[in-house]
Amino acid sequence: MRYAARRENKMPDKITIINVFWMAMITGMLTATVALYDQKTDTSKVYGPYASARTAIISQY
Repeated sequence: MRYAARRENKMPDKITIINVFWMAMITGMLTATVALYDQKTDTSKVYGPYASARTAIISQY
């Protein structure tokens, strides 16, 4: 009888609220990370050779 009375309560408990808040924060941070770092680099802003070309430049000396 006690459990039936508890089931009628529609309010989420504190742990559920904390979990939902935590998941929303993590989702927001991941979305911001993808939005900020998923941009293509403009090749006109890259000065010097690419990192993969450095061994070829060193080997010619």
